[in-house]
Amino acid sequence: MANAESLHETVLEAGTKRSRLARVYAEALLASVLKQSPEAVEAVGDELAGFVREAGANPAVAGFLASPAVGKRAKAAALSVALADRASAPLRGLVGVLGQNHRLDLLRNVSAAYRQLLDQRAGRVWVKVTAAVPLSDAQKGALAASLKDILNREPMLDVRVDPDLLGGLVVQVGDTVIDTSVRFRLQAIRTLLLDGGNSHGR
Repeated sequence: MANAESLHETVLEAGTKRSRLARVYAEALLASVLKQSPEAVEAVGDELAGFVREAGANPAVAGFLASPAVGKRAKAAALSVALADRASAPLRGLVGVLGQNHRLDLLRNVSAAYRQLLDQRAGRVWVKVTAAVPLSDAQKGALAASLKDILNREPMLDVRVDPDLLGGLVVQVGDTVIDTSVRFRLQAIRTLLLDGGNSHGR
């Protein structure tokens, strides 16, 4: 029986493999769209993301696509009918290839990887911003301008509200986190006070 460490490694390896496969499919999709209609690269990304959202919101559809009990011919036939009049040729082609390779479960990963490719091409970077109160359009604009100067890329703000912060912001770009919240400052002061008390007690 595998121990917890080896099981963890197996899960990580599986996740990495899925990411690599998704990237391959996303790159193939982007290359295809660039060859056929370069102006449609963003529209195809939006279309793919919308299809993934719709499929995920319907448990029956999600279960059908992921089920190993349903043959690829049955899935391909059903998807062909469902997408015939409402999907672009690149999306139909992607879904068809994934179905043939028993990789329809990668749709969400491919969509995310495709969006990453588009962001890289356009020089965009997603920034997660958590604020104590909703930010006005002017505040978002000022923050985006400051981040653009720092990052040398176009920041795409994902703003969320967390009243527990009390004030200030938490800005996350990739693995880098800048915490200027009042809650963080209070925690830092509390830690300093506790450390000071402990040092006096020794």
